[in-house]
Amino acid sequence: MLIKIMDDWGCYPTWVWGPDKYGGLYEPHDPAELGLSPSLVGRLEAWQKWSDSMVNIADPHDSRPISDAEYDALAAEGRRLAIRVGDELRRARFWYYQDPEPA
Repeated sequence: MLIKIMDDWGCYPTWVWGPDKYGGLYEPHDPAELGLSPSLVGRLEAWQKWSDSMVNIADPHDSRPISDAEYDALAAEGRRLAIRVGDELRRARFWYYQDPEPA
C-alpha cells in the first residue's frame, strides 16, 4: 500500500494509491478505515482542519493571510504524521506530498 499524506480542502489527508482499486490514481481515504490508532486519526483530522482553516472556500481571495512560519509548521506536522502512519502501518510505503515519492 502506498499512502501519501496531503492536505486538500475538504478531503481526507490520507491518499491511497492502488492499481486495481483506484485505477492507478491516488484517492483520499478515511484514515479511520486504514487501521490507524484513534489518536493518530485524531491528529490527521486536526491537521486537515488546520489546513482547511487557511482557505475561505466561498471566496478564496478573501482567505486569511498565512505566514511563512505557519506554512512551515503545517508542513512539519504533515511530515511527522507521515512518519507516524509508517510506524503504524509497517507494510505501507508512505510520504509527505511535498517530498520525493519513495521508490
